[in-house]
Amino acid sequence: MELLSPTTPCTRPPARRPTGPVTAVAVVVGCLIVAASLLRHDGDIAGLIKFGDTEAVAERTAHVEDVLGREVSTVGLLGHDGSQFFLQALDPFYRQPEEHAVHLDRPAYRAQRMLYPTIVGLGGLLPPEMILWSMAVTNVAAIAAGTAGTARLAQRFGGSPWLGLGFALNPGIIFEFDIAGAGILAFACAIWGTNALIEDRYRAAVGWFVAAVLAREVMLLYLAGVCCHRLWSTRRVPWLLGGAPALCTMLWGGYLRLRLDTLDGEAAVQEFGLPFAGAFEALAKWGNDPVQLALVASVVALMPPLITYAWRRPNPLAWGAVGFVPLALVMNELVWWNASDIARVVAPIVTAYVVTAFSEPLRTPDDAASLS
Repeated sequence: MELLSPTTPCTRPPARRPTGPVTAVAVVVGCLIVAASLLRHDGDIAGLIKFGDTEAVAERTAHVEDVLGREVSTVGLLGHDGSQFFLQALDPFYRQPEEHAVHLDRPAYRAQRMLYPTIVGLGGLLPPEMILWSMAVTNVAAIAAGTAGTARLAQRFGGSPWLGLGFALNPGIIFEFDIAGAGILAFACAIWGTNALIEDRYRAAVGWFVAAVLAREVMLLYLAGVCCHRLWSTRRVPWLLGGAPALCTMLWGGYLRLRLDTLDGEAAVQEFGLPFAGAFEALAKWGNDPVQLALVASVVALMPPLITYAWRRPNPLAWGAVGFVPLALVMNELVWWNASDIARVVAPIVTAYVVTAFSEPLRTPDDAASLS
């Protein structure tokens, strides 16, 4: 039996079960990640932020320690995204870029992701030591919100609210949390934007998607898929839904060019390459780590079924996530060789697959109303 169109009229809303229990599990997951980091780094919350300890980033880490007035726990190599977001949170509007933004590896690229550092730094008003804790607390809240929103979507599609754990237990989300990244907040905003759109709260949906793309610009791919689904289901071009977030991204980018034009940095985008080339180049390295190989293979295995489900059981979550399949294919070896990095890139694929595959197909007008 074919899936009914999401525009099918209905007479009553679908029954819902509470999302509180699944949201509580997400909070526990977030707190466990924070606790594990504290144990690994002798109680220093800076360990979650991932400051580097190599010569290449010695100046950045020294600047952070000078700002904090103490030494910080570091990790090997160059550190990770959290160290960049901490610097941004000190001055999220780049009023004095020569003080903090100058220590970013790619200032214009990093600064495009403005929402997370603005929130965790309260617009630059929060003391540096408190920013470290605010980054952890914000991601606990984001993983809870994303899980609750995913549970709500799952029920809309005929599934259990426990499918919301497809957000909280998503390997990409967990890895993102462990580096204090902005991807959790970005995806959570996109999830709630999807909910708002389904519930005919169009202006709220636009606001959520503006937040999503300002947290992480790659969420424009998700938004493109949602807009395509909207066009397919309503036969109307969603100009405001797609245009407002894109315009806000452009306006912020223009502002950054004015503020950061005096700063030097590496090439803005370093992660793209020829299709499939990055995966094949990383293949030899995977063979030396069976756990990493298994994780990468599991993520890749979900891509074809997701495309199939998006066709057979069309919903905005699945259509939004499909855009991350071609994105993964053009990632270079720098991304593919580390399972945690590629898992973060394709995190929406995992969540969308779990929700779409394990929800019952919508077959009646009353069920289909949940997508209207």
